[in-house]
Amino acid sequence: MRGRGGPQVKAAARPGIVRGKTRRSRHLRAGTRADVFSRGYSAGYHAGYPAGLEQGRAAGLQSYRQPWEGCSIIIPTYNQAGLLKACIESIRQYTPEPHEIIVIDNASTDGTAEYLQSMRGQLRFRINAENIGFAGGVNQGMRMARGSTLLLLNNDTVVTQGWLGNLLRCLHSDERIGLVGPMTNYISGEQLQPVSYASMKEMHRFAREFNVPDASRWRPTTRITGFCLLLRRELFDRLGYFDEGFEKGNCEDDDFCLRVRLLGHELVIAGDTFIHHVGSVSVKALGTEMGEVYGRNQDYYGRKWGDAQALPGETANVSEGFLDTFRLYPREALVQSYTGRLFWLRGGVRHPVDGPGVPGVPGLPAVRLSHIELRHLPVGEAVAAAEIQSAWSESDAGLPPEGALLRGEDDHLYLHEQGTLRRFTSPHAAEVWGAGRPGPLPLDPQLASRLPRGLPLIAPVTLKADNL
Repeated sequence: MRGRGGPQVKAAARPGIVRGKTRRSRHLRAGTRADVFSRGYSAGYHAGYPAGLEQGRAAGLQSYRQPWEGCSIIIPTYNQAGLLKACIESIRQYTPEPHEIIVIDNASTDGTAEYLQSMRGQLRFRINAENIGFAGGVNQGMRMARGSTLLLLNNDTVVTQGWLGNLLRCLHSDERIGLVGPMTNYISGEQLQPVSYASMKEMHRFAREFNVPDASRWRPTTRITGFCLLLRRELFDRLGYFDEGFEKGNCEDDDFCLRVRLLGHELVIAGDTFIHHVGSVSVKALGTEMGEVYGRNQDYYGRKWGDAQALPGETANVSEGFLDTFRLYPREALVQSYTGRLFWLRGGVRHPVDGPGVPGVPGLPAVRLSHIELRHLPVGEAVAAAEIQSAWSESDAGLPPEGALLRGEDDHLYLHEQGTLRRFTSPHAAEVWGAGRPGPLPLDPQLASRLPRGLPLIAPVTLKADNL
């Protein structure tokens, strides 16, 4: 009889098949498949996640670095939280143009950090553990900036109606213009505007009448003070950072302006733009130290540039247009990134020195350059240290060795490159670039009169690696 249990009995009677074990085996086989799938999924996930995460970060960083058509307003600050708040509020009220605000706090102790934390999402900021100075703060802000134009602004300013639009109109009126600055009530030099207002309400009334767009009020100058300074990102990419060899504040803006002029650009004061400036608040906070800092910065400027008056004239007649900073460096040099990577710089191409991890080249110290300078140069094939050591031993008949240092009768130091003489702008520049080269050799006056002059050679900016 089949009955209700017939099929089960019949199935159980089959050789090698037991009802209980059949179900258990099926569960085991299903469990095995699930385990295999789970282990495979887990292995695939753990293998793919780090790679995918890294690819995502790289893609994000790449898109983040892409400039957008707006202005990055960079404000280095040290204490004076009340002034910083007033500055930011004025930007929000009087700046309809696309912009972002970036604040770099140099270890303030007056609640500035807490204020910035409360503004999260409305602006971007970085809070430093120590005061790295104006130049260091500006450089950090430039590294964070995304705008197609960059504007450096002191924390003790109050901007006004039409200010940014007027500055941008001036900057974009001519590609030769490199830097633009406004007029103000408290400044040294040509940007000083006499005023008689006695309150912020009166100041804004004055500024509305003053800030009427008028190109006839723009005028060229040789110096723009760094309290408010506008430039294109494209110029920053060719120029590089502020020099952090200047301590805390003073003279770094003079250095920046001179370097812009050496690249062939003009500086313009937008005489149709006025903003309020309290003036020198962060520097005055240094107290008695202010005089010492200013003296050291003046000394550094003098050692770096020597007689700077005639320098822009030496680069003004370059037929192919605007220069980049690399054109004012030696054609061949051993350089090092701030991450420690060594490159042999030759003819606008950077060649890795025997690949990564090379400790150095005996007798030839490397000159440290920033990533903004190095990243725009194409990468060539790796070179060996021995090839570098022999690079400056070659010479053509009747000429000094290639890359040799020469001392002229005027006591200036020159570099011999491809049949030209290039003058070092100062002994400091010669010290930076001249180490390990042949010489200095005496420069024969007849040879000096026969060889054409190349572009002058300037020292690179000093950066502090712990600020990067």
